[in-house]
Amino acid sequence: MSQQKSCRLADILTPRANMKIVIDDGVGQDENGCFLVHVGYLRVSTDRQADVGFGLEIQEDDVVRYCKANGFSNLVLFIDDGYTGTNMDRPALNAITRMIQDYNTGRSSIRVKTLVVPRIDRLGRTLLGTLQFIQDYIVSRASARNSKINANRDDIDFVSVAESYARFDANNPQGKFLLMLFASLAEFDRDQIVGKLKRGRRARVASGKWMGGGKVPYGYRYDRGTGTLVVVPEEAETVREIFRLFIEEKVAPQKIADRFGFSGDRAITQILRNKTRTGCIVYNNEEYPGIHEAIIPLAVWEEAQEELERRSVHRTATDYLLSGLVWCGDCGCKMRYQKYGKRIKLVCYASQDSTRKRFELDHECENKCFFADEVEKAVIDELFRLSYLGQVRNGKSPGKEDTLAALSRDLSAAKRKLGKLYDFEEENGTDDVLQDKILDTRKRIASIERQIEEEEENEVRAQKVRNAGRLLRNLKSTWPDMTDTERQDVCQRLIDRVELSMDGTVRVRLKLESYLLHSEAEED
Repeated sequence: MSQQKSCRLADILTPRANMKIVIDDGVGQDENGCFLVHVGYLRVSTDRQADVGFGLEIQEDDVVRYCKANGFSNLVLFIDDGYTGTNMDRPALNAITRMIQDYNTGRSSIRVKTLVVPRIDRLGRTLLGTLQFIQDYIVSRASARNSKINANRDDIDFVSVAESYARFDANNPQGKFLLMLFASLAEFDRDQIVGKLKRGRRARVASGKWMGGGKVPYGYRYDRGTGTLVVVPEEAETVREIFRLFIEEKVAPQKIADRFGFSGDRAITQILRNKTRTGCIVYNNEEYPGIHEAIIPLAVWEEAQEELERRSVHRTATDYLLSGLVWCGDCGCKMRYQKYGKRIKLVCYASQDSTRKRFELDHECENKCFFADEVEKAVIDELFRLSYLGQVRNGKSPGKEDTLAALSRDLSAAKRKLGKLYDFEEENGTDDVLQDKILDTRKRIASIERQIEEEEENEVRAQKVRNAGRLLRNLKSTWPDMTDTERQDVCQRLIDRVELSMDGTVRVRLKLESYLLHSEAEED
């Protein structure tokens, strides 16, 4: 093998964003004239907490020190900055594998002589991933018993600076054992770190703080000092306007996105669905009360979810104005639309043999059929007549927001107290008095959370009353300009049920009535 220094790395390698030449004294060649290159690989993960104390600078120093001590005349580093070790599909690592494959297939005369990593866990954080990489790209084709892609004529020297005894050498079973052991430890260590981080985040969110990782919701910034979300006034105002446009003016998410410069309708939908802006934190599908300020009331968020659900239902042309809303006032069964020549009738399910058998109804109803257009006109006239109900309690409950704010402050104070008690217990041990204080504080927290839940439920109902009242109050003036789909949507939102009796009586029961009756019962 020739060791002529015929060129340098800078002459044969194409510069890359994730590549760095650190030793370039010369590149030797083998007997076939192929250039012998030493490659180093560095990585830090997406979760920086897992890499504390072993950043890229430290890794580079370790690899360069090893290579210089062993007389390497060249060294090029490939660096993955911000990639998890549990996934072997990474840009810099892929560049190394392409270099190996290009040499094996004859597309390149650059031969990787050595691969140096600072630690095995930098190559991979899973046992199977690390071993498969070695089978596919490091050992020779003759030694790769579990690879379908390996085409190496010879082994590539594999070096872990921190675990120098771990080698994949057919004549060194102890080295292979250590390699597998350290790969197993890398996976075990990763699992331990992940578990610790999850427990830490769960503890944080349970205390009402932001989890400390992930994307901060639009409308907030993360304050590392307090561990909480802080409202960004300009963004918060945009969020409130997004909800208003979507709920009150029925503007499509894409048009809202265009108005405020968001990437598309999906970004708006995500803002509408994210519950964090109501003052809570959702972690692993569990909801925790947050100590950050809410941007929108829970009632508004709930209404947005209902609106999203309504818009996701694609009604067909065969749907009618009162579909699913009409009931028989005599027997209590539902009534359905049915074609009758050129007209449409409303028919009780229990009045026909076919539907009685199909729904296993044990009675026969004598309620006659009614023409649908006449019933629909009577229902709309009744809605117009009932528009005065839209004036009832059209306003926010006095002091409701102050009550919720006070309860939220009490909850935050109780949680801080419980945290201090737990800290004291951990440092000084426990006794009966301390346990009683902890128990009392936990009861206090549970009581406040129940009060908050009740207040929020009351506010949701109050918001529904306000929305239904506003819709009903303006219905007569807006009805002529509505499309058929919009009219059907209004009926679904306002009407609880329509009862149609044999004597021709049409009774319209509004959802608004049930909300008001519930509120009056609570006050009594």
